[in-house]
Amino acid sequence: MKHFSWGAAAAGLLASIGSASAADRTAEEVLVTAARVEQTRSAVIGASSVITREDIERRAVQSTQDLLRGETGIDVVNNGGLGKLSNVFVRGADAEQVLVLVDGVRMGSVTSGTTALEFLPVDQIERIEIVRGPRSSLYGADAIGGVIQIFTRRAQGPSFSVGAGSHETFDATASFGASSERAWFSLSGSRLQSAGYNSCTGAPFPPGGGCFTYEPDRDGYDNTSGTARAGYRWGERAEIEASALYAAGNSEFDGTFTNETDYVQRLLMLRGSLRPLDGWKLSLTLGDSRDEQDNLYRDSYAGESQVGYFDSQKRHASLQSDFSLSETQLLSLGVDYVDDRLGSSTIFEQTSRDNLGVFGQYQVQLGAHQAQVSARTDENEQFGHYSTGSIGWKWALAPGLALTAAWGNAFGAPTFNDLYYPGFSNPNLDPETSHSYELGLSSAAAALRWSVSAFENRIDHLIVFDPSVSAPNNLDEARIRGIEVDARLMLGEWSFALGYAGLDPRNRSTGANHGNVLPRRARHSGHLEVARTIGAVDARLRLTGAGSRYDDVANTTRLGSYGVLDLVVDYSLSEQWSLQGKVGNLLDRDYQTVRYYDQDDRTVFVTVRYQPR
Repeated sequence: MKHFSWGAAAAGLLASIGSASAADRTAEEVLVTAARVEQTRSAVIGASSVITREDIERRAVQSTQDLLRGETGIDVVNNGGLGKLSNVFVRGADAEQVLVLVDGVRMGSVTSGTTALEFLPVDQIERIEIVRGPRSSLYGADAIGGVIQIFTRRAQGPSFSVGAGSHETFDATASFGASSERAWFSLSGSRLQSAGYNSCTGAPFPPGGGCFTYEPDRDGYDNTSGTARAGYRWGERAEIEASALYAAGNSEFDGTFTNETDYVQRLLMLRGSLRPLDGWKLSLTLGDSRDEQDNLYRDSYAGESQVGYFDSQKRHASLQSDFSLSETQLLSLGVDYVDDRLGSSTIFEQTSRDNLGVFGQYQVQLGAHQAQVSARTDENEQFGHYSTGSIGWKWALAPGLALTAAWGNAFGAPTFNDLYYPGFSNPNLDPETSHSYELGLSSAAAALRWSVSAFENRIDHLIVFDPSVSAPNNLDEARIRGIEVDARLMLGEWSFALGYAGLDPRNRSTGANHGNVLPRRARHSGHLEVARTIGAVDARLRLTGAGSRYDDVANTTRLGSYGVLDLVVDYSLSEQWSLQGKVGNLLDRDYQTVRYYDQDDRTVFVTVRYQPR
């Protein structure tokens, strides 16, 4: 798909601004999340990762949380398998401090402040860009740990797959897309269902723990989803694109008051761009995302009854203007507007709030040096005015070898639950604020790509739940230090991938818990993958692991470390047909990432796929 090129910029920082052809994109990967403009991978300042559609298919995962698990700098905690509550930590920042975008639109619940990644269907994802480190100076609130941007499917031609495996799990997907010189469209649909397993081994009162009940049944899950994309281009000056995502289903779990959720996740996006003059691009994005959940209770005697519901809506508008001042300078100015609304059977004191943000960014390359400076101011209806900024610098020491340094501050807004949930909230909470420093070294040779980053993030007014008052409170300070290593090596038919993150996440506030490790953060996490292609067979072993963690602020409950080995084998039956087999948790490792909630045992899954090459 060919995009307008701004002309002379061919190397360095602005080599990718204005978009290249599909062939050029294959030569060097393009990211948009790190700077809100298209950049080649070599131009990005800061730590980033990309998961492609090919990666998704080769890993043979059934959930978005399993896709993210073990990625460099990311740790996932999950309450017992498919469709169960999952929280993603980025550089030790919890799920409320990680901004999730879908096709450029904010996604998530206004009550919890998190995105229900467990309900976002992995079959509808084309790629994921992960940017680690603060990005509030570009995106506003909730980007303390980083930004995860999910792009929905962009099918080319017809394709489909059917798979089945352990726990009576069934997965089917079909997609179709076509394009011409000016127009394109894509449609995709999928169905995933699983009988599941008993996800919680909770302790009823007394002493109580986990789901606070004992229900030795199978906790099933199903998801029916679809995406649509379409766009049109008028010459070299104007373009419009729309996308839609819809996912709905049911998730069962163990609980005293609720044990099922009927959910709907949906998103609409409309984006237009105009290039009035060479070197000037205007972009307008409009979006609407919804998180709707009906909480139910079912038992064998009374049947099913509705307990309550939460309907979250985020309406999003963004206008951005990019000026190419020269071949090596780019100025971006923009304004974002977000309107959060809540409908619920629970009575909240406030059910809406809006946020207006204005930002600017300047990028420049001077010889071997590259810089990125950004600043933003946000005015929020509930918590007032906050300003943020960031500075990034990259020095090309030699071809393919670069040194980077960055500083940034960020903030996180209290959620509706934090401020207004009846009986368990604190309306006097302050927003979280942070200051982060990073130093990195990276190399991008033809066969070997690697990076090493060291960072420190200090978070003031960290919001945590205080069991002594059954409400959230602000901690004085938390400090997270860490190091990350990411490497990929290609040697003929062999490929190797390594990701590692070491963390020291500490509570630095005064009081009894001073110096404790922040809860549910593993101090070590990562992955190791080895793959080999032999003729029509592609085989890969992927080891995902994490060190021990504490499940509570007081550091009295420790969860053990784990390593999970997956084996995936693909066999090409023909140019279009392939057969895939996966053995998950090959060594049948027992482990938990949340106390009382078991992760899956050894599983087997087989998929038949039709996909024209």
